[in-house]
Amino acid sequence: MENRNQFYNLTESEMIDLWKQVMHLETPRRDCTVEWDDGIDLDALLLTHIKQWYAHQLNTAPAKLLPIEDVAAQVSLTTSHGIVVATPPERCVRPIEWKLAEWQRSVTEFLDPCSHEAMLQLNEWTRGGASDPAIIDYGFQLLMMSTTSNTPQLERARCVVRPTDGSYQFHSDLLSTIPEWDLADKANPAME
Repeated sequence: MENRNQFYNLTESEMIDLWKQVMHLETPRRDCTVEWDDGIDLDALLLTHIKQWYAHQLNTAPAKLLPIEDVAAQVSLTTSHGIVVATPPERCVRPIEWKLAEWQRSVTEFLDPCSHEAMLQLNEWTRGGASDPAIIDYGFQLLMMSTTSNTPQLERARCVVRPTDGSYQFHSDLLSTIPEWDLADKANPAME
């Protein structure tokens, strides 16, 4: 069960402040005004790192630590020869649990298009069906195997989603990955 009380929902400026705190970049207060114009724009630099970090978390972190939404009503479906082609909305980062109404169970493991299991789905005799459904994840589209209906009903389409308001939503357990992200960045010259 997800504990939503430990979830952050931060604006861009709140996220920058959080990163400064976690990375020990806060300037101690001395009740004076100092102007400096030849240094780096720390906020802009942090924002670049924040966007990279958040995109990485949305793609790789455990789903229970991220915003999840059922987008079934927003998915476009087309059917051809028993295969359902599903196009989720752009804000869907990755599927978590999908189910057609006629299926006996949900799919929670999605096949890589290059895998042997995915190749088996291309043959009508070896592809999944109502009792053993399968879904091939192409990123922008999902091939759902299979259906006997010309108008299949999508019962569930739970995905990790990118918040529409531009906020950063994540579980507090991901805070510990922020310093690791900074160290990984310094250890990998390709990321510079």
